[in-house]
Amino acid sequence: MSNTEPSGSTPLLPLNWERLLRGFVDILSVDSYWGNEERVVAIIQPRLEAAGVVCRRDQIGNLICRWPAKGKDSPPIMLNAHMDTVLPTPEMTPVVKADAVYSDGSSVLGADDKAGVAAIVEAVAMVEEAGLPHGPIDLVFTVGEDVGQFGAAAFDPNDVESRVALVLDFGGPVGVICDRQAASCNFNVTFHGNAAAAAHPETGKSAVSMMARAIDRMPLGPVDELTVANVGIVSGGDARNIIPSQAKLVAQARALTQEALDRQVAAMRTALEDGAAAFGGRVEIETEQRFKPTWFGHDHPALEVAYAGVQAAGLEPRFVHTFGGSDAQNFNEKGIDSAILGTGYQDIHSIHEWMPHAELRKLTQVTAQVILNT
Repeated sequence: MSNTEPSGSTPLLPLNWERLLRGFVDILSVDSYWGNEERVVAIIQPRLEAAGVVCRRDQIGNLICRWPAKGKDSPPIMLNAHMDTVLPTPEMTPVVKADAVYSDGSSVLGADDKAGVAAIVEAVAMVEEAGLPHGPIDLVFTVGEDVGQFGAAAFDPNDVESRVALVLDFGGPVGVICDRQAASCNFNVTFHGNAAAAAHPETGKSAVSMMARAIDRMPLGPVDELTVANVGIVSGGDARNIIPSQAKLVAQARALTQEALDRQVAAMRTALEDGAAAFGGRVEIETEQRFKPTWFGHDHPALEVAYAGVQAAGLEPRFVHTFGGSDAQNFNEKGIDSAILGTGYQDIHSIHEWMPHAELRKLTQVTAQVILNT
């Protein structure tokens, strides 16, 4: 990482690597799957309060914090990371090696998104110790992101003053900034046929056959540069010797524009209806669009703040899009314009997850520069 800074930026602050690594390992070592996030709160809240941050929990368990301005009058900004992880979480024993922190293979590591949590906590400590001026900062550590963005969905935007936020939760390298976020539409589908003995299939109508035909004809995977789609759960039938009268599937479409999403939803609906008709059955289709697509121009305040922080940390900012879900989607819907920062974690949602030391250092420096250059 270069130490050459753009004109007008704040030089990189001294990084207490031992403290950063210890704080990261501390929160990695606790199981904070949905419902257990208070174990992370118990670790980070005292450290934040030691730097003068005012903390409280909201009704669902999000940790809502306010760091008052110190010698600088600037618009407030919100920093966010989520405290939960996916399963499995039986032991949560991180393994520190020379290059990175790894899972021991029995669980996920939890760098998604505890790397973001650790970077925010350490950046606050760094700026406080340096005694440098900063504007007002809202810190929001959410619960239940990986199981459905529950914490962000329940979050009350009136609990913070900020209307611009950076979410530290993207798998790309530190330095990338998500300027486009996909919309999504969920499908819950039930096929209806007629049950019959397998020995007399001519009297039945197989709901599983309807579903199979529909999936085969449905555009899935990377559909085009704007669209992805997936069938995630399928079920049906009662016994191997009975023609199934019912089958169900759960699917999702995601797209970077509303037009692309509407087109994909229509194509999936057509495939579902044609699959049912091909075997003389019927289909019930429930759809729900969760979020609108978000596309910020590069002069948007959220991207300007992110760009300035990345550049001041000596990195080259790079804009990318994401099809992934994030608390940023909820914040955007609630009137807090939110961009997502690359966090650098690797092989997430698996027992092979790992977090490079270099990326954790960079992420912490970027976060500190965001605080100082807002």
